[in-house]
Amino acid sequence: MSDLTALVFNIQGFSIQDGPGVRTTVFLKGCPLSCQWCANPESQVFRSDIIHVPSTCVHCYRCVSFCTKGAVKLPDKIGDNPVFDHDTCVTCENQDVCEHACYEGAIEKVGKPMTVDEVMDVILHDEPFFSNGGGITVSGGEPLMHPEFLEELFSECQENYIHTAIETCGYVAWDKFEPVLRYTDLALYDVKHMDPAAHKELTGVSNELILDNLRRIMDETNTEVIIRIPVIPGANDTNENMDATARFAKEIGAREIHILPYHRMGMGKYTGLGREYPLGEDVESPSDERMEVIRDIFRSYGLICKIGGTEKGDS
Repeated sequence: MSDLTALVFNIQGFSIQDGPGVRTTVFLKGCPLSCQWCANPESQVFRSDIIHVPSTCVHCYRCVSFCTKGAVKLPDKIGDNPVFDHDTCVTCENQDVCEHACYEGAIEKVGKPMTVDEVMDVILHDEPFFSNGGGITVSGGEPLMHPEFLEELFSECQENYIHTAIETCGYVAWDKFEPVLRYTDLALYDVKHMDPAAHKELTGVSNELILDNLRRIMDETNTEVIIRIPVIPGANDTNENMDATARFAKEIGAREIHILPYHRMGMGKYTGLGREYPLGEDVESPSDERMEVIRDIFRSYGLICKIGGTEKGDS
């Protein structure tokens, strides 16, 4: 085994939302997109970072004295949260010092390098729970920002008869993508918008490479694909966009679609990272009725469509 590492910011066991069966989901840092609704903003940068958890902070300000870079300062008013300069935090080599200095666990280091062997140790520990179709899912961030690591990890999993899945936005050169797909049983593939200009406005990149890679997976590989669509009110939830997505999915031979209703569960992380939530606070989750209308658009094309990916039945 090589010494390849990737920056891991979470490993979640007993996951039932990231593919079939009970799974262990490995989250890798780094993403080429900047989606306005991203629920994992701590995953976006390619280096470890510090996140402050205000709900746990007791305002002892011990962190101020332990910071070796002057990136943590007292607030203007005692009793308020300490002030973090996250641009400095992300470049600091002493993040462990700040994390360990906080007795209340209000400072968390996000991301640590792990080797394939270290990740496999966790996966093999969970292997008894993978019966009935479970396995490993690698998420992010964008896992394909670590293609060599991912290829080696998935190869090792398949040697141990462990089902492999990847959650991906598909924005990666094909020569990096294809070697990973040789060892990928399932691709949970995000399609966020069919219009290139709208896609760029919402995510920071156009969608041509994403859609081209999806066609190639369907045409050139044996990897199973489930298309996943985050439903973001006011962004991509129009009937026209959903109909265009359904037509594209039918054209390339896709079979199953999961539509994922927008939620706000990641908003608090932006505060902890010293960032504003790009989508704003006024966007509400789509209603059940609206999700059913969108589901029926896809089903009208003969596609399996599940709300949240958890509905039973194929019709």
